[in-house]
Amino acid sequence: MNNIMSPPGEFQIPVHIRRNGFDLASELAVLRANQPVTRLTLPTGSQAWLVTRHEHVREVLSDARRFGSDGRTLTDPNRGGSVAAPPESLVRHGDLTTYDPPEHGRLRRMITPGFSAKRIETLRPRIEASVAAILDAMQEAGPSVDLVQAFALPVPAMVICELLGVPYEDRAEFNKHSVIRFDGTRSRAAREAAARTSLAYMARLVAQQRANPGEGILGLLVREHGGEIDDRELAGVGDLLLLGGHETTVNMLSLGTLLLLQNPDHAATVRDGKNIDGVVEELLRYLSVVQTGVPRVARTDVTLAGQHIRRGERLLCSLPSANHDEALAPDGDRFDLGRKAGAHLAFGHGIHYCIGAPLARMEMRIAYPALLRRFPGLRLDMRFSEIPFRVSSAIYGINHLPVAW
Repeated sequence: MNNIMSPPGEFQIPVHIRRNGFDLASELAVLRANQPVTRLTLPTGSQAWLVTRHEHVREVLSDARRFGSDGRTLTDPNRGGSVAAPPESLVRHGDLTTYDPPEHGRLRRMITPGFSAKRIETLRPRIEASVAAILDAMQEAGPSVDLVQAFALPVPAMVICELLGVPYEDRAEFNKHSVIRFDGTRSRAAREAAARTSLAYMARLVAQQRANPGEGILGLLVREHGGEIDDRELAGVGDLLLLGGHETTVNMLSLGTLLLLQNPDHAATVRDGKNIDGVVEELLRYLSVVQTGVPRVARTDVTLAGQHIRRGERLLCSLPSANHDEALAPDGDRFDLGRKAGAHLAFGHGIHYCIGAPLARMEMRIAYPALLRRFPGLRLDMRFSEIPFRVSSAIYGINHLPVAW
């Protein structure tokens, strides 16, 4: 049940994306030990610096002064970068992950109240009720289902739709486009087309919210900051939150369930509700579904791990490699429910730390035990010989997980 589906023969998967089931590419450990910052040639032919050690990844993510996220005015074609964008093209597009200060702080301050601890806690009863309803539907559809479609996708989709003010019935459509956008085996044209379709969808919702603001985050932004944020930026914010709010959690729920089912003792621990916070943190560290996040761009000439990096050059921070670093977690390639690891980087670090991290944690802390209690005999459906792990995706995961009970 662990075989990875082979990618097309002509497609070369970059080392920082390559995995074998739950295992990272063995080359990452070698790089982490010997060349923690090294040049990498991407399938497009462009180059970047790959950062693999926890201390250096944390350093890059912590320092927005030296390492920016918006490289449009920093890239230098004479140094292997792309042509710098003219100032008039630097519009506010709403993708907070690529904003640098001070624009980042301006936009994040608007969004943060929608993800406050108080607001997230008020969602707990609704999340518990949603999970129960989804499990009811799964039980009725059984005794065998695709867990991704029956459980892992509906749970975060329902939550983020309610939080944003997005119609839940549209979940299949926006999920289809999000998968394409992260799929490195697709052409650039296909990924860009999926992104345009997603943004057009969100633009229609923004127009509706402008006319009649709802109780979700989009409506909140219109009511509280309608004069400070235009429709394009608001659509970008909504697209980012919808994309990030369900895609990562979908794959954490599906991959995490697969791991637990393959380790009955671990599944029993979760079913009994023991140390569920610790279980979720170890799953986040070990699985690290976000491969690198947004590339960083050197804002000035810098030296990192002895390597001279020139202004405008890109850096890719391998979050899985950093989270498997022995300095963070001894024997880090092993899943260990008794582990007392340091601060993992599954949600990033610094000013771009995932704004939805508390919500994702709550969803997982509720969903894993509820699933395993409702179906104590849940098992992999042995009629299927292969699990389709994503072979080259910015968000690691599985497309289907056949289970039975």
